[in-house]
Amino acid sequence: MDTRSFRRLRPANPVGDLLRAWRMRRALSQAELAFEAGISIKHLSYVETGKAAASRETLLQLASALDLSLRDRNALLEAGGFARQYGERDLAAPELADARRAIDLLLRRHEPFPAIVTDRRWNVMQANRAASRLMTMLLGPERMQRPLNHMRMFLAPNELKPFVENWPAVAAALLARARHEAMAAPLDEALQSTWRELMRLPELPTPAIEDDAVPGPLCEVRLRKGGVAIGLIGAVLTLGTPQDVTLQELRVEMFMPVDAASEATLVALAAQDA
Repeated sequence: MDTRSFRRLRPANPVGDLLRAWRMRRALSQAELAFEAGISIKHLSYVETGKAAASRETLLQLASALDLSLRDRNALLEAGGFARQYGERDLAAPELADARRAIDLLLRRHEPFPAIVTDRRWNVMQANRAASRLMTMLLGPERMQRPLNHMRMFLAPNELKPFVENWPAVAAALLARARHEAMAAPLDEALQSTWRELMRLPELPTPAIEDDAVPGPLCEVRLRKGGVAIGLIGAVLTLGTPQDVTLQELRVEMFMPVDAASEATLVALAAQDA
């Protein structure tokens, strides 16, 4: 079900229609969802049809059973007339100082290999020295003065594409991941807008349209500029089970060399920058 379907459903019975839509996306029957949430099938049926109002606690139980993101749990609570449960702070907020220190340590310890931090729209929020060094070598220092988007960097024709030897495979893998994440958050207008922008880029491979397919955790990227060739394997990490929307949506992209030659090149580049 796409975002427009959710919009069509919401006016008449926001809570019930959201629950039904999410239940259908999870391929759960009312009985299965009611069992997982610890409520009666009758009560769930009444909530979905608007015959009964759900309490805040019931909505949180249902959100947990549906494995909703913190952003979607807030949306469900607001649809039911309740205040948000989870904060959405700027990463620079004092309350997130411990998380920032952990991220900084993770990025530093990954040197001399590249690592970046992206938000839910794949904007690059932070990069370690190795990632900045590599992107500067490929894109030039002037490009590094403007905001970077991880997906657009690889998918746009005038960014990293000329330097990615296996671009069709990389682009297909990234599009599959981006589509999966966009489909998982149909109420997130900002994410949907970014996804539509990506899909307007020229010469993209056709993304996989299997709604239940989960993208693989690893993606190999082979970069070449002049005489410098580097092969990388990328993996995506998340920050455990945070109670803040911003932290839950952060992604740490860690890149490891695929072979000894690539590792030696990254080490040599780091030595030149020391």
